[in-house]
Amino acid sequence: MCRNARILLVISGLFTFSMGLSNIFISVFFWRQTNDFVVIALYNLIINIITPIVFVFSGLLSKKKNGIWPLRIGLVIYALFYSLILYAGNKGVIYIYALGVINGIASGFYWLSFNVLSFNFTNLNNRDTFNGFNGCFTGIASIVGPISAAFIISRFKGMIGYRVVFGLSFAIFIIIAFISVVFKADIYHEKLDFKKALLSNSEEWGIVRKSTFSWGLRDSVMLFIVNILAIQILKSELNLGKFAFIAAIIASASYVLVQKIIKPGHRKISIIIGTSGMCISILILALNISFETLLIYAIIDAFCMPFFIIQLSSATFNVIDTNHDGNKRIEYMINRDIVLNGGRAISTGILIILLLVFKNMSILKVYLIFLSTVPLVAGYFLRKLKAVE
Repeated sequence: MCRNARILLVISGLFTFSMGLSNIFISVFFWRQTNDFVVIALYNLIINIITPIVFVFSGLLSKKKNGIWPLRIGLVIYALFYSLILYAGNKGVIYIYALGVINGIASGFYWLSFNVLSFNFTNLNNRDTFNGFNGCFTGIASIVGPISAAFIISRFKGMIGYRVVFGLSFAIFIIIAFISVVFKADIYHEKLDFKKALLSNSEEWGIVRKSTFSWGLRDSVMLFIVNILAIQILKSELNLGKFAFIAAIIASASYVLVQKIIKPGHRKISIIIGTSGMCISILILALNISFETLLIYAIIDAFCMPFFIIQLSSATFNVIDTNHDGNKRIEYMINRDIVLNGGRAISTGILIILLLVFKNMSILKVYLIFLSTVPLVAGYFLRKLKAVE
């Protein structure tokens, strides 16, 4: 891999560590103040809506300059996000929806740039390796981050521990922004092709869109559902940190395993393992939400998810390569994120409607059963790609 790819892996690892420190505890932080599932879901819905909109602006900037500028902007806005949480303190819930907008803006700038740079700095021969190492490094960061944050939060009374954790995240994002200065990239001076950014573009890319949309239905909504269920059952942030620690160790090991054993000819098998395991794990949780089922879910899901995610990530870039549309990579990344966050927003919106209509948390079990089928649908579409044969 080239020097830029290695730097990007470092940035990705630090980014994941910072998010690992704070991200799983943000929902808990707001939950402690509101005890309202709908409020947390609305916060996430705002992020899902804002992110793809900002992707377009990020794409315009990337075309005019290069993919590194949106990365830096995203990192600075993430730092601003955590500084505002620090400023708001115990009154953070008053500004929760404004914070959701800021988080969505940061996410839009950062993730478009990261995806584009990942494409720029890799090729068909080393893309699986890059994704495997990225999964491993981010897995290690995910191991250290949550358990460290949980220990810090548990050492202080009230919300003081949260302020320390959010302060650390703020500092790390500032450091990453400085690291990004060492990137070298050409200025594009190109115009954004809105047709490529918004339409399907080809049969193969249409399949990628369907798989990505299906994955989006399950993706972020499961994260905040599980975090809140876990804090209700485990009763403390330290126990939640231990819970995340176990899952992160397994996920990191799984990323290494996938990189070692899954070769191009075995990609469809990898997809089947990943999607089947994720389906089973959610079904187990839906049948009876308890400490035991949460632990089983975490173990199976953490082990199986990399088998699917690595194939989806690599196939996305490989289709762009095989379409000989590498010069339109920014448009493709915008296109991909619109359907990904579209799936996330629809899924979160459905959850909010169900909670408002039924006014009973038991509806979560029904929704979890629905979500258990989503990985199978995403895998069904992904297996149809020539890129995974």
